[in-house]
Amino acid sequence: MASSSASVAASASSTTTAQTQSPKLPYTVTRLSSQVAIFKPQEADIQPQATQAPNLVLFASWMDARDVHIMKYITQYSVIYPSSPILLVKFAMKGMFASVANKAVQPAVWYLRSLIDSGVLSASPPRPEILVHIFSNGGCTTMQTIYEDFQQKTGQAFPLHAAVYDSCPGLYVFRTTYHAFMVGFPAGVLRMIAAPIIAIMIICLSAWHSRPLRFLTGDDLLSRNSKAHNDPNLVKQTNRSYIYGKADAMVDWRHVEAHSRAAMQKGFVVRAELFDQSPHVSHMRYDGGRYWKIVTDTWEKNTKAI
Repeated sequence: MASSSASVAASASSTTTAQTQSPKLPYTVTRLSSQVAIFKPQEADIQPQATQAPNLVLFASWMDARDVHIMKYITQYSVIYPSSPILLVKFAMKGMFASVANKAVQPAVWYLRSLIDSGVLSASPPRPEILVHIFSNGGCTTMQTIYEDFQQKTGQAFPLHAAVYDSCPGLYVFRTTYHAFMVGFPAGVLRMIAAPIIAIMIICLSAWHSRPLRFLTGDDLLSRNSKAHNDPNLVKQTNRSYIYGKADAMVDWRHVEAHSRAAMQKGFVVRAELFDQSPHVSHMRYDGGRYWKIVTDTWEKNTKAI
């Protein structure tokens, strides 16, 4: 598998103003594909840490996330867990097709298995070595695919881990699905052309997965996601935190709360954190201090949840 290394500064986009530029971070970047990259700390820049850091942070981004936005999270991880490598797995709209999603995660699964084979990670750790950070339904789809592919290839569940769910998972309803698809279209003629096409597509998908046809078509993508992440035979977690908001136009906060309640009924250790005013995957921007306290608490709690 071909890969290339470069400093992280090359992959961090600069801002629109000439005076403000993305900081140079203590990582080298190895790209395994257009959607998978490894951020590896540079040894000389690693500082001692008061608490044990994850052996790996697995970052499953939201649909069509821009690098400049992803890098804001990578930047903060370089501060709180400077010794932890980060495995970034992006999600593109075409990943809604199972065959495409499966192909997209193959480099990530290959890398995870190589870490286990080399002894960097354990296949059955007594406590989590991986912190999984999941964003939106795109990130949920990515992780569902990784969980399933890992189990299929190894015959065992993805290793025990702690997880943060940011703005997810949601269920399939017209309003939120429409907003999710339309966010990528800027205001103007293109958006006007896309709007009726997207609306018709959503209506058709809704009819395709409606109750009369469900015995033939099965559950829709988001329903499959929701069920998979609460399957204790597939997902092995010490604890998880949900970060979600009432101002989210793309994922209904009530769907997230329903998922968290179902998770507790299945035996998962759950923390739910509702943000009143921040939109979809914008909770860090709205209250960064609270956001990253939830993330670090989630990781530190994992030793108490075993």
